[in-house]
Amino acid sequence: MKQRTHLSASLAAASLLALATTSASAAGGVWDSAVGPGSGTGANSANPWIAAPAAGSLYVEWNVFTDDANASLIVDSTPDIANSGLGAGTATMTETTGASFLTSGGNIYSPGAATAFTLSMPGGSGSVFDVFLRASSVGSELSTIATLNGVQATRVESFTQNVTGGFGGTEKEWYWTWTTPSAATYDFAFVASTSSVSLDQVAVYAAPVPEPSTYAMLAIGLVGLSVARARRARN
Repeated sequence: MKQRTHLSASLAAASLLALATTSASAAGGVWDSAVGPGSGTGANSANPWIAAPAAGSLYVEWNVFTDDANASLIVDSTPDIANSGLGAGTATMTETTGASFLTSGGNIYSPGAATAFTLSMPGGSGSVFDVFLRASSVGSELSTIATLNGVQATRVESFTQNVTGGFGGTEKEWYWTWTTPSAATYDFAFVASTSSVSLDQVAVYAAPVPEPSTYAMLAIGLVGLSVARARRARN
């Protein structure tokens, strides 16, 4: 099956959001834009980015990174906000260049090298999924392209603001989307465009796409409701 990248209906409206540019300190661990199918901010586990994950969906979110390996690479297999729908499986974020350190606020930062990241998580059961990768950083930018199982997608910028205090720079949020057949594992890769990227947040939301028969049943149901209303009006 040919894979393609596009926004699902639930995400299409998000691309219409206006970008805001203000001068303020970066809000660490909080999504500033309401992009996507959720309404939360990701500030804590009681208010996750995706407030109500769809049935059969997969959802992971990191707002504060830790290092499980304590080795040359930063490896975080404990999402601090959400880890939903994966069963007994584990999602893992890894900084693969070995050139970064964790900041006091839980960001992944490298002042001297362009960092590279991977994210691996168990796949879902079903035929087709809309997959949504979201990331936030401060300082330099992430590169335009990210991949899911080797398939490229181009980022959409959803938020930007100047940062005051600290090292300054710019806080930005992006997302990438794919529509893809289900797979046993979803492997993402994305990189920094240059040095001095401070990775602040990362999340993945994968929701099953309804089969055509589901749409047909919905249409039949809507027609039935219309007929019932017409009968009540006549009576």
